[in-house]
Amino acid sequence: MVRPALAAGRALAVLDYFAAHPEQSYTLSELSGALGINAPSLLSVLQALTDAGYLARHPQRKTYGLGMSLVAVGHAALTRHRVVDRARGELRALAAASGAEYVVSAVAGDSIVILAVVEGRGRTPEVWAGQRLPLLPPLGQVFLAWSGNGSGEVRRWLDRTSVGAPLPPHLDTAMAVVRERGWSANLDTPGRRALGEALARLADAPRDAELRARVASLVASLGDDYELLAVADRERYRLATLSVPVFDQHGAVALALTATGLPELDGVGLTRLAGQLTDVAGVLGKEIGGRPPVLSAG
Repeated sequence: MVRPALAAGRALAVLDYFAAHPEQSYTLSELSGALGINAPSLLSVLQALTDAGYLARHPQRKTYGLGMSLVAVGHAALTRHRVVDRARGELRALAAASGAEYVVSAVAGDSIVILAVVEGRGRTPEVWAGQRLPLLPPLGQVFLAWSGNGSGEVRRWLDRTSVGAPLPPHLDTAMAVVRERGWSANLDTPGRRALGEALARLADAPRDAELRARVASLVASLGDDYELLAVADRERYRLATLSVPVFDQHGAVALALTATGLPELDGVGLTRLAGQLTDVAGVLGKEIGGRPPVLSAG
């Protein structure tokens, strides 16, 4: 396995941090503290990124912010991945009708990356474009449910926390339910709200060991009440998120579309909204040549 260059990893950490804080500027010492990189090493990385136009340095305040070169990179990425812009357009109508906020996300390594946010009346302050969330069980069920319980993706997912392998019974049941109905509904519990707040704080201090341990502890405490397993028409539900997958040409989950900031819904309304979100996912899947998944062996 090729070992990544240290400087490259530090440059990526800097860019990820600014992607999560696009309107902010930071001094060398502020970035060093947030990223856990010593100042002399970080300075050389910041200088290289500034010389290339990916960062801009204020001459008086000595702060760094996003540079103009990234505008070209962003336009190029959207040209390559037009489906993200299409998703924003499709989700605006749902946001206007439902009042919820909609999020487009993808998996990148051991993180879930927020690619776009379409705001509704139910604004969720702890979710924003550029944010990275840790891909820890049970977070990310909508990405993993179609991988097969014995797949490498699921094993790596489990290895990132202490839940252990094989898949614990409550996760196995939840993933089976998500596969069968085609969407994931996560209940709004005190533990889930505490996790959302901790994740927002983690974006400001991604190397904070104590905060990372807090997030891992909160994820592990979500337990078997995280996924809504059965929906009754007349029951009322308060959800943290409602997510559906967008499949690519290989039958893998390329994107997730997630509604958050939802009002309380009865079972009929929840099922209807899940169907509407699934329809949007189908439109996007067709755009990228998506096909139904085939479960991995195991």
